[in-house]
Amino acid sequence: MNNDDKKATGPSDMDYFSGMDKNRGRLLSMNIPVSKELQDKTSPPGDAAVDKCAHTYHALNYVPVGISIFDKNYSVIFWNRCLAHWTHMDSKKMVGTSLKDHFSTISSPGFHERIQDIFSGGPPVIFSSQLHRNVIPCTLSDGTEMIQKTVVSALPSCDSNEFFALMAIENATELSKKVSEYREMRNKAMEEVALRKQIEDELRKSNESLLEHQELKLKQERLKVLLEMAGATAHEINQPLMTLLGTIELIHMTQELPDQTIKHFDNIEKSARRIADIVSKVQKIKQYQTKKYLNDMSIIDFHESALD
Repeated sequence: MNNDDKKATGPSDMDYFSGMDKNRGRLLSMNIPVSKELQDKTSPPGDAAVDKCAHTYHALNYVPVGISIFDKNYSVIFWNRCLAHWTHMDSKKMVGTSLKDHFSTISSPGFHERIQDIFSGGPPVIFSSQLHRNVIPCTLSDGTEMIQKTVVSALPSCDSNEFFALMAIENATELSKKVSEYREMRNKAMEEVALRKQIEDELRKSNESLLEHQELKLKQERLKVLLEMAGATAHEINQPLMTLLGTIELIHMTQELPDQTIKHFDNIEKSARRIADIVSKVQKIKQYQTKKYLNDMSIIDFHESALD
């Protein structure tokens, strides 16, 4: 592995264990089991004797997730390569130190209260990217801030009944971008649906207005035809009707007729005057009104049509 690869992936195994040797005093103060050789100051860095916990957690250096293991005092026991790369803080600097000294979020009461049960073997605690953008600030290769999903789980210690906290940090930046893009697409779709509904409503109102206008125009045409026909009909009927009524009146005045015949003439006169009344209404038509007749047929209602 060349120097560039080493820088990109974080500290090497030798660097990690050298850091552990450098901070052995702090490790001992945390009651972490350390081999006899590691406790011996004469043991050279990189000696085969290494901390048992370091061997146990060493595989976590190869996962694409930021991993930190710390005790109830927030003292760092393990700091994997991925997290070292993201934070630009290697394990030599972090192991044996308190997370509170490095990150303000860890010192907040909210974080402390939520993870207290972890040190008693409690259930995992999730810090979502929507509510907590980052617990430990990390930067991406382009310099932008990483959006994280953080899970803190209980981890049994190597040689005691105590529990450590294992904090796993996942890069949720791409997922968050996808969610934002989805929300933007959804909002755009909703806006388009609302716009389409608005256009449909306007079109419906326009169609209704057009139908009302057409219906009004049709009524006006019908009324015009009706008035023309009514005027012509009234004129044509009035002429023979007046003659009929005048003749009946002359008969009553000039001849002695049997009572039965007079009765028949009275009925004729009565019907003639009824015709005259209808003709008068026809001449007064101002609107087009119909009424139901036989077999669902509609006929002109002269009485309603003549009203104002």
